[in-house]
Amino acid sequence: MRTCLKALLLAGLACLLTAALAKKSFNFMDALSVSTVHYNRGSEEKNAFKPPEKNPLRGMDIVIPGDGSPTEMKIKFTLKETVCPKTEDYKKAECVYKENGVSAHLFCSTIPKKTPSEANSVEVTCEHVGPEEPEEELKSQNPWWPFRRLMKKNTCIPKSTPLLYCKFTFLKNI
Repeated sequence: MRTCLKALLLAGLACLLTAALAKKSFNFMDALSVSTVHYNRGSEEKNAFKPPEKNPLRGMDIVIPGDGSPTEMKIKFTLKETVCPKTEDYKKAECVYKENGVSAHLFCSTIPKKTPSEANSVEVTCEHVGPEEPEEELKSQNPWWPFRRLMKKNTCIPKSTPLLYCKFTFLKNI
């Protein structure tokens, strides 16, 4: 009985520890939230911007350096203008998207420093990028659009290097 009680106590402690550690990890949605706050603070627009509710991230990449440096998360996303001023919280339900509002297409790099839950402990750099073609336009232009991910071209560094590095890019126009 005592052994069973100890095993249950250890299992409960392990579950609590796992849950506590999971809450402290910095994920892509945290990177999106911190990048949105960074953009709203630095933009010259009067209104706040927020990401769309459906599919906010257009691209994600993670860089884990082997030298012990902090992990870098790179995200590509779109922000849309809301009716709320920058001084208000853009996450409120009242902050709906502005009709005919401006969209910002961004590529941001986030590096968590100490405590990822605090916005000031994350280094954020952002740059504007051009908008991507919507998938509906690709469908109408190209009858082979479902197979576009299968059709790749690659660029490789010459074989004189000890390792062969290849960069794959998707063909959009066939």
